[in-house]
Amino acid sequence: MTTSEARRAPARTTVLVVVCLALFMALLDSTAISLTLPAMRADLNADLTGLVWIADGYVLVFAALLLTSGSLGDRLGRAPMFLAGLAVFTVGSAICAYAPELPVLVAGRIVQGLGAALVTPQTLAILSHTFPTPKERARAFGIWSGVSALALLLGPVLGGLLADTWGWRSVFLINLPVGGVALLLGARVLIGRDGTAARPQGRLRRVVDLPGQVLAVLWLGTLTFALVEGSRFGWTSPVIVGLLVLSLLAFVALLAVERRVAHPMLHLDLFRSVTFSASTVVIALTAFGMYASFFLVSLFLQQAQEYSAAEAGVRFLPAMGAVMVASPLAGLLAGRVGSRVPVLGGATLMGVALLLLARVETDSPYGSWWPLLVIFGAGIGLVIPPVNSALLGSVRADRAGLASATGETGQQVGALVGIAVLGALVTNGFRRVVADGAGSVGLSREDSAELARRLFAEDGDSAAGASPAVTALVDRALTTGIGWGLTAAGIAALVAAAVAVLIREPRTSGQQESDAQPVGAAQSR
Repeated sequence: MTTSEARRAPARTTVLVVVCLALFMALLDSTAISLTLPAMRADLNADLTGLVWIADGYVLVFAALLLTSGSLGDRLGRAPMFLAGLAVFTVGSAICAYAPELPVLVAGRIVQGLGAALVTPQTLAILSHTFPTPKERARAFGIWSGVSALALLLGPVLGGLLADTWGWRSVFLINLPVGGVALLLGARVLIGRDGTAARPQGRLRRVVDLPGQVLAVLWLGTLTFALVEGSRFGWTSPVIVGLLVLSLLAFVALLAVERRVAHPMLHLDLFRSVTFSASTVVIALTAFGMYASFFLVSLFLQQAQEYSAAEAGVRFLPAMGAVMVASPLAGLLAGRVGSRVPVLGGATLMGVALLLLARVETDSPYGSWWPLLVIFGAGIGLVIPPVNSALLGSVRADRAGLASATGETGQQVGALVGIAVLGALVTNGFRRVVADGAGSVGLSREDSAELARRLFAEDGDSAAGASPAVTALVDRALTTGIGWGLTAAGIAALVAAAVAVLIREPRTSGQQESDAQPVGAAQSR
């Protein structure tokens, strides 16, 4: 090893640590918040609408600005955008931690979402430059994916533990020292070493696709709001229908603009690569099943099997452990045989596990079905590292930030659509079973509708004060609805496995350049 290589190795390790710290903070807060909402409501006198905005303000901004962030990272520098986002997220955490009232807390969550949107797309692009060979990149992405899964799966457990021990504000306070350390380390090892290509000269408005970015924000913002708020407003309400129509129009306009502008934010030619298109679809379908299934299994544990929130979080540990074991192994496997095999195998495991989880009954003891969580977690761990490696490996290095943002946007859109669709299936399944059995337990149609409304309210208990017969009906109806949702999630995962057959990741730098060349040749600057 040469002297320069010896100096470079610790720097590369530090880059990986900084990227993983930032990613861990951003993703942890997205799931930890769910167990702190009751304490926030009591402390800040928040109503139900306020609690929804505490949870959804973050994801709304996060999803809407991902494409913009990826483009700006490629144009202005990935390290500056990453560090700026990290600083913004840390400031947002401080606002949340010291919020004296609900509007301030919601504002802090929005600031956090902005910071997360600036940080997340840069992480894979920075790692792709820092670890340039396919084998190194696959291993780094395996660690990145393991940290991602750990944050998402530990979120509910840590959120409940922190809230019970030090209060809900501690969930945000913990980000302050972590963010400070990551900023200091990042400033030392990232500036000037992020792999950003020579950037266009001139005014920002001349080199950044402002019309496309506005349309992307409008498209994702309206779609996100409609999907998140659809169950509250009603899917046929003028507000939701209008937002969905506006989202569709914005999407069509975005495609039209991106075909004509000189420096498009979203290079549609990227999707001419079979690997890029297939990887994006797999990411979206995996997120469709994964995020919604976390919600459904948590709902089943708490509502049907009557575990507390903390107890339910602990029962996700088998899945978490499987993800942590499978993710690095998937990175190693992808480095040897390419991404197609682990992605196809992992998506298949996810699908099978979800279809079997859909058959679990209310009275099924946890000890009889927890192995399915292991299979589910192993599937997630096998999919995420190699599919991201394939995505980044299918484009030129100077478009890595845009590719990362596109994949991340696909993940967020898939998650939002999944939660909305699966939530609707659960609600419809619940209502059908309750309506069919209402007469036998002395319930009217209005009573069954009220049970459904209270089921999905943060402060609701659908069977509170009810007779044993009604309680049993509610449990059976909820289990049926969750089964419908998990079945749809399993089908989505199996479709992802079928799409994964199309992935063709290059194994050498020469192959990678050949695979990416048609993409770059179509758009010269």
